[in-house]
Amino acid sequence: MGSISKSIIQFSLDLMSNIRSTERDKNTSISPLSISATLCLLLLGSNEDTARQIEQCLHLPESQMQLKDERRGFGKLCGNKMKKEEVADVHSQFRELLYKLNSPKTGSVLTIANAAFTQMNFPLSKDYLRNAEDFYQAKVETVDFQDDKARQQINSWVEEKTQGKITNLLSENSLDISTSLILINATYFKGFWKSKFKEENTTTAPFYTSKDSEILVPMMRQNAKFNLGIIEEIEAQIIELPYETEDLCMCIILPNEVDGLQKMEKQITAESVLKWTDPGFLTSTRLELQLPRFQIEMNYDLSQNLMNMGMVDAFSQQKANLSGISEIGLYLSKVVHKCFIEINEEGTEAAAGTAAVIIPKSLNIFKVDHPFVCFIKHKDTILFHTMVYSP
Repeated sequence: MGSISKSIIQFSLDLMSNIRSTERDKNTSISPLSISATLCLLLLGSNEDTARQIEQCLHLPESQMQLKDERRGFGKLCGNKMKKEEVADVHSQFRELLYKLNSPKTGSVLTIANAAFTQMNFPLSKDYLRNAEDFYQAKVETVDFQDDKARQQINSWVEEKTQGKITNLLSENSLDISTSLILINATYFKGFWKSKFKEENTTTAPFYTSKDSEILVPMMRQNAKFNLGIIEEIEAQIIELPYETEDLCMCIILPNEVDGLQKMEKQITAESVLKWTDPGFLTSTRLELQLPRFQIEMNYDLSQNLMNMGMVDAFSQQKANLSGISEIGLYLSKVVHKCFIEINEEGTEAAAGTAAVIIPKSLNIFKVDHPFVCFIKHKDTILFHTMVYSP
């Protein structure tokens, strides 16, 4: 799982940086797992430069990058057909990851669901549909995109899968009557802290949005043992907040300086995240934890961000090669993403939805009182990545 986990982390850091290049000092929250799953579903039917750019954007393992073009998708082998065992290794890794994450858990809920909504009578490759279901458990549903009920049906599916937290993923007039296929991911997480905060200990306290300004927030407090680490190279501390479920935790990286987040985030890499969140890096320490209670909801059209990251051809009517999906020429119209996260005394609730719209071609005290970054982490991957400037 190491290679796919590292890929998701690096993709998350790149995408977060690209979003924040125009969103400085604003809260930002994404689910790299949700977006990666959707884009890997797209990769499953991509070929040549289109596939290569998606792979590079997602930082997929070298073994995937070294495969010949005809093995990247389904377009050129066996007369536009491909045997399941010949699919690139990254999809097998993703299948294993989804199986682990969707396995029943005690003390928390974590579900990842994929689906493909296709225009009735649109000729999709049977190989693509079979492998999308096999590797990503993506159920295929037929709709009529000329009727707005199709959009409402997709939104209802996402809302159901995310326990009502992600609504109206596809806004009115967001689909064209020429829409042929929408690839969807819905991710939902609800976890309870292993060591819960008592509501009576929550008080109003200042949170410093900069050296010169502050706001008042509900600050949760507790005294307990936590795994703590000092990150000298970026002048920061890291703390691990375990959930009741084994292998699930939240990691908070807090810069030493109030205004240190922008500088710190430029120094974070996938390798460093894996190093700093490794149990061997952390030491069990009794301390007073002060953490703001907050809720963030974000909505993005990621199309330009993904193009900025090199995934250009998929959005080009002239250059897109999605021949593994259908013999009819297709290209990517947009990628939209919604993310929700709430942290309170009991634990964390987080949800995300991602849609790819495809159309034919035509220390003693650890006080989190200033901007910080946090990850919701399974031992095999990063589920959610949030940067908080103003809770």
